Amino acid sequence: MALARCVSVAPDSTSAVDSLMPSKVENGILKFPLTFWIKETVGPNLVNKDKEMFKDLSDCFKLNCLTRRTVKKPKRKKIKYNEEDTETKKGPPPVSYFSLFRYATCWDAILIAVGLVSSAGTGISFPAMVIFFGDITQGFVNNGQNGSTATNVSVCTPLNSTSIYNTNLDEPEDLMVIVERFAIAVSIIGAAVALFGYLFVSSLNASAENQVFRIRALFFQSIIRQDIGWYDVTSTNDFASKITEDLNKIQEGIGEKIGMFLFSLVGFLAGLVNAFIYGWELTLVILAPMPVLVIGLGFLGKVTSNLAEKESQAYSKAGGIAEEVISGIRTVVAFGGAEKEVERYQKSLVSAQEAGIKRGQLTGISLGISMLVLYGAYALAFWFGTKLILDGLLNCVVVYDASNLLIVFFSVLGAAFSIGQLPTYLESFASAKGSAAAIFHVIERVPAIDSASDEGEEPKEFNGKIKFENIHFNYPSRPDVKILKGLNIEIEPGQTVALVGSSGCGKSTCIQLVQRFYDVESGKITIDGRDIRDLHVGWLRGHIGVVGQEPVLFGTSIKENIRYGKVGVGDEAIIRAAKEANAHDFITKLPQ
Repeated sequence: MALARCVSVAPDSTSAVDSLMPSKVENGILKFPLTFWIKETVGPNLVNKDKEMFKDLSDCFKLNCLTRRTVKKPKRKKIKYNEEDTETKKGPPPVSYFSLFRYATCWDAILIAVGLVSSAGTGISFPAMVIFFGDITQGFVNNGQNGSTATNVSVCTPLNSTSIYNTNLDEPEDLMVIVERFAIAVSIIGAAVALFGYLFVSSLNASAENQVFRIRALFFQSIIRQDIGWYDVTSTNDFASKITEDLNKIQEGIGEKIGMFLFSLVGFLAGLVNAFIYGWELTLVILAPMPVLVIGLGFLGKVTSNLAEKESQAYSKAGGIAEEVISGIRTVVAFGGAEKEVERYQKSLVSAQEAGIKRGQLTGISLGISMLVLYGAYALAFWFGTKLILDGLLNCVVVYDASNLLIVFFSVLGAAFSIGQLPTYLESFASAKGSAAAIFHVIERVPAIDSASDEGEEPKEFNGKIKFENIHFNYPSRPDVKILKGLNIEIEPGQTVALVGSSGCGKSTCIQLVQRFYDVESGKITIDGRDIRDLHVGWLRGHIGVVGQEPVLFGTSIKENIRYGKVGVGDEAIIRAAKEANAHDFITKLPQ
């Protein structure tokens, strides 16, 4: 017979269920009696001695093991546990990128604003430097053409004319003046980049650290506050990996990578503006193949987002398997299951490996095509730019010179390299979104039984009269298996009741229902006439003392483990409790 702690039962309650007691073997199934047993200490009277508990089992409420008895199911509406809590292959719905910042404070928003402005300032630096680079290049060209002469001669041969026209132009600007101006400008740009670079990296990382710290705390707090039914239908083995790997991905997605993304985006846009100002015809020719590039990047972002989410889920599952094996390493070693567990772990990594390889292949193909398009555009730019310069000289309309050509070329070149960096950051953002979906789903879930809620009554008087009224119950993880079917018990304060039965027949279930680990499917449980669903959950559990079959000690001192039973209790009360439990003597003999 299995034995479990349970609530006491009034002796006069047995008549209500005497008909359920088995008197013979039916259909080859032995009907085991179920006996309840608890030492109720919350009432005004304390049961004298434990040894008197089993003197007379006629004082115990005897009940047939409901899982062994064949009875007709009552007709009633089937109540399903919150279906959204059951893990599916699809997982929680994806989140938008901006929803990653839902836990940011005003200070975080200020840091983000400073970081974004600074990253934008950093992104303008290269296009600005290109302008000065074009000016100094033209200065070298002008001074090189004139040599030691004081005039710059342009020779044009207009169409249908054999005459040669010589035009005396102003003396070119001194080369050293141009070089000094270039050096000063580049120095200023360098100082600005140093300042803006520090501001955007430090502020965005600080903001990300603050947010992820908050998310970690909320995630762990949300895990702790969930009802036990949620744990029954949710795989919790991968929570350790979520707290580390997935949150690191979120931090990466909302940190300095935002600044790097804006840095590249601003560099791309500023480069295009430069190019159009200094030579729109040449710019249009260079940009002609760009729509192909943009479409490819858009497709890549969508595909990598889905693959990143699948990869994250697969790694979380593998991490859960590893944690499960390590926590039960003694059992694994005892049965020689090491090789099997390694094989199971490797098998769980296959889907992640496939998703990662596919994501890498798509990224590589996209990058290769992008580079092909870009370098083809560069070749076209030099050919068409040279043609424009020569045509201008031929027609005496000098619209393009070396300065224009270099500014347009390097502006588009910088813009191309900037946009080439965007997929890397988009991939990080996609990974952050995929990781955040499951974490935010847990954080924002409101449990059916919220142990952290302030709602519920807290009666001033508490006697401990417990009553089960027509209780029907099944576990959320096994909705088709009925554990309790119309259970009725009335227990007076101070009574001792034993419940004995085979494993799985509902002994521990009754205690868990009193603790309100679960809510009943139908019927109600009352304490002193009050439905326990109307009571404050924390207050209710604070008046219940339970010693489980397998007590758990946390990795701290014995004093702190005892203190878990009551928040804020002093050392004297802890010592008194240890003495009452006959544990004080052996505790004091333990090594420090």
